[in-house]
Amino acid sequence: MGFANVLGQQQVKKQLLQSVGRGRVPHALLFWGNEGAGKFAIALAFAQYLNCENPHDGDSCGECLSCRQFKSLQHPDLHFVFPYIKTESRKLCDDYLHEWRDMLLESPYFNMEKWLAAMSGEKKQALIYSDESNEISRKLSRKSFEGKYSIMMVWLPERMHEVCANKLLKLLEEPPSDTVFLLTSQNPERLLPTIVSRTQMVHVPPIAYEDLRTVFPEDAARVAEGNYVLARELAADAGVLKEYMQMYRELMLMVFKRNLSGLKSFAETLAAGGREYSLSFLTYAQRLTRESFIAKLDCPRLNYMSTEEDAFISRFKDFVGVANIERLVEVFSDAAGDIERNVNAKIVIFDMGMQLMTQIKRQ
Repeated sequence: MGFANVLGQQQVKKQLLQSVGRGRVPHALLFWGNEGAGKFAIALAFAQYLNCENPHDGDSCGECLSCRQFKSLQHPDLHFVFPYIKTESRKLCDDYLHEWRDMLLESPYFNMEKWLAAMSGEKKQALIYSDESNEISRKLSRKSFEGKYSIMMVWLPERMHEVCANKLLKLLEEPPSDTVFLLTSQNPERLLPTIVSRTQMVHVPPIAYEDLRTVFPEDAARVAEGNYVLARELAADAGVLKEYMQMYRELMLMVFKRNLSGLKSFAETLAAGGREYSLSFLTYAQRLTRESFIAKLDCPRLNYMSTEEDAFISRFKDFVGVANIERLVEVFSDAAGDIERNVNAKIVIFDMGMQLMTQIKRQ
């Protein structure tokens, strides 16, 4: 996985290369940004670059022993920590290492929904459990086998158990020699402030439309708003977008009609799809609400919608305006935050609908 395989993000690549060129490789970097921006992909490319035996032209060579081992994700100095579903027979990250590698080899652009499907297909909550703390220490207690650095990659550290987070903090305070921690997070504000303060933060912005357009059809690239995973889903199955739009339409109709029984059924149906499914819909709902507001301002060149969404928003935009746009987006965002914190999804979604009823009116 070289930088050449990372779509766009030229400024981030430049920042990382400059740190190496100055001989100031931080012992811990925290890559943060929205889902689908390519945080993990660029962190993995950086890890390969750090251990490449012959880097040149701003990238790893792709041919040395280290690069070949990175390509297969089999380098002895490359370690992974990630959320997983704990069972009686699978209690550590390494118990899922085969599925993890297979998923990454398929594509380094993924999300929790993709990872859950790779693990078991069950829509359960995945965490980094306290048991993993001893494994992290054990792996880093050894000197690097072959590379210049031991690389510890942590995906979604905000899902760490408190015991594991404190162990990570201790390692960041007193890092083992020649060790680099690469953390990738969607919600760095949920990390311990002391962990964040001991890392160099690297913001990975949404992928530019022009870059997405080189890989995906125009509609998918525009609607995805810099999210590679969403663009890929939309390009592969336009039904995903239509499904979310239909759900959004139904929700707003129930809200407008003050249909409490319908809202209750909607909450139960959405929650039954699982945590990640609910979160994906809420992310979509925030986007379509913002697009409605932009359409109200009559700025078509700033709208990023499919043909079906445009037809719906042409009627719905009259209910979104300056007076309520901020609160509408906040209601969806707060609901997503509550579900991420494992609050009962049915209650959260029903309450969300009740709050929307106070906001949806002709503007």
